[in-house]
Amino acid sequence: MKVIKFPVNPFQMNSYIYYDENSGDGVIFDPAVYFPEEKKKLDDILKTNNINIKKILLTHGHIDHILGNRYSKNKFDVDIYGNDKDNFLIENAVKQGVMYGLEIEESPAIDVILNEGDKLDLKNTELRIIHTPGHSPGSICYIDDNNKLVFCGDVVFRESIGRTDLPGGDYNLLISSIKDKLFKEIKEDYILFPGHMEETTAGYEIKHNPFLN
Repeated sequence: MKVIKFPVNPFQMNSYIYYDENSGDGVIFDPAVYFPEEKKKLDDILKTNNINIKKILLTHGHIDHILGNRYSKNKFDVDIYGNDKDNFLIENAVKQGVMYGLEIEESPAIDVILNEGDKLDLKNTELRIIHTPGHSPGSICYIDDNNKLVFCGDVVFRESIGRTDLPGGDYNLLISSIKDKLFKEIKEDYILFPGHMEETTAGYEIKHNPFLN
């Protein structure tokens, strides 16, 4: 399995493609392409690597993570997966866009609801879902135990955490989601692929993240 990261939109959000190099089958996390050149870059990445997107996976429903939902849904013609506790964010995305001076298309609804304990079969591995609220009510993490990595959205960053001053945010709940849930579900050598900034490891954050110590 291979990870391709490409930051997109005015918020510099990390979208990820996770795919099997042999078959070309893969998934895309938070495909929030906004500008035309970003959509072209996504198209070029998929064409160059012969990748077939089978699922759209959302870590949560904040606007910077769903800007490209309509484009991606139309392009790939696959289901959108996510947690329905963030439906209120997705449904209000157009209004959120106006607040940031962005004109965006209405996002399609989540097709497949993911909850704690659900598992997704990929070509040569499996993703298990844990519910990690606090940054948003429906934040979820996707854990691949075979390859020791996590797509964690905006739950935790390198030496930082997701903001909790947006609707549905809860600082204490987020800290608990990280320390009492995520870091108890994985080992210290697991790589974290966050929604912003560079990747890190659970072990590094346990030792160096000021919000967790």
